Amino acid sequence: MPNETSVPDERGRVRSTKEIAQRLDYGYFKKRHPFGVWKSRLTWAFLAIAALAAITFALGAPATRSLLSPGPVSSPHALFAARCETCHSNAFSRIPNSTCLKCHDGPIHPAKDVDQASLTRSHACIECHIEHRGSIDPKTVSDGNCTVCHSNLVAHASGVTLKNVKITAFRPGLHPDFSPEYRADLRPLKLNHAAHLPATAKKVQKIRLPMRCADCHMTDRNSPTGNLIPVAFDQHCARCHARELEFDVYELLKTPVPAPHTKDPRSIHLFIVSTYQQILAENPGIIRRPLGNDVVAQPNAAAWLDKVIAASEDYLFHIAEAPGEREGKCGYCHEFAGHDLGLPIIAKVNRIQGRYQLNIPDGEPWLLRSEFSHRTHRSILCESCHTKAPTSTKTADVLIPVMKTCLPCHGDSHAGLDRCSECHLFHNKNREKEERRSTNQILSLMMTRRH
Repeated sequence: MPNETSVPDERGRVRSTKEIAQRLDYGYFKKRHPFGVWKSRLTWAFLAIAALAAITFALGAPATRSLLSPGPVSSPHALFAARCETCHSNAFSRIPNSTCLKCHDGPIHPAKDVDQASLTRSHACIECHIEHRGSIDPKTVSDGNCTVCHSNLVAHASGVTLKNVKITAFRPGLHPDFSPEYRADLRPLKLNHAAHLPATAKKVQKIRLPMRCADCHMTDRNSPTGNLIPVAFDQHCARCHARELEFDVYELLKTPVPAPHTKDPRSIHLFIVSTYQQILAENPGIIRRPLGNDVVAQPNAAAWLDKVIAASEDYLFHIAEAPGEREGKCGYCHEFAGHDLGLPIIAKVNRIQGRYQLNIPDGEPWLLRSEFSHRTHRSILCESCHTKAPTSTKTADVLIPVMKTCLPCHGDSHAGLDRCSECHLFHNKNREKEERRSTNQILSLMMTRRH
């Protein structure tokens, strides 16, 4: 054996290495450090708590559901706030579109049938409609959900026909101007806004001018967006222009009677004929009186009828063929499209709503890809947006505001009114399969999930 070596300790005592080695604990590696002991205990405690929470959650304990919830549900979903399984059919898993479609139709995108492009990827409902944000409605989506595709539309859809495929914000250069700026109104009607809105107040045939926009453009109270009621002669124009339809040139009637305002000149002709026939039947001797500036009377009743009818129809239907020539009363507002059996053909005008389209009664929306609510803007003067109206003299003048008209409130004000969802839809509402589910239907769905 080797010689033992003596080593002095801290007190100066001399100890051999063997004596020192006897003091060492060779089982130290078998003993656990207090920190490791507590780490293990805490790990097992957390696992036990998690297991207990999962079990109680599965059994429906309200307290644990509240604890695990990422936040309160929105008010539209408050009806089933305590029934998480109504939406979360599988715990801790992503909500599939099929769950949302049980209550919401969610028709396809693009929002308008005018666009025929197809998305290269179908989006999940929850990508845009985020729940558990309390009072924030899930319908409120951020612009990022829109610009992620519309900043480079051709990269996310096929069959894109839009000229502007890079839209990132409601700002000049980042958003296209409104389409009405480039589309004419070809309505066959002579409408002069400037004549109704003169800068100086005056009276014309006891009619006070200027008029108010609301005298003709009335809000539909049954419309949730405050759409305007289509302008119609009987409802909006007759109170001022009824005399334009009077036809009794020789003043044979005791009380002037207007001709019917119709698109069919033949019905007007028959009305005039029947009116004078009735006069002749009630007073046969009326033919002995000269008509107008005539010196002699008509030779017989047939000639009398022919003359008064021809004069009345010329008064209404005469078409000016030279500058300065008198226009018939119908031509005062309407355009003609030829003749039929001696009577002019009045170019048919659909009710004044949207952009004129032949044979389409409702016309075509001026804003093809966006929505507008007059009700939301009811506190704003019409002329503050429709700035061209007071000086417009032709029907072809497009009076729909352009983008720069909206920017002071919807862009430069920084009031959050420039969100994409303020004016644009995502879902195609025209392709909804059913109306919004009733409360009873939703409750029935909840009870089905519960059992």
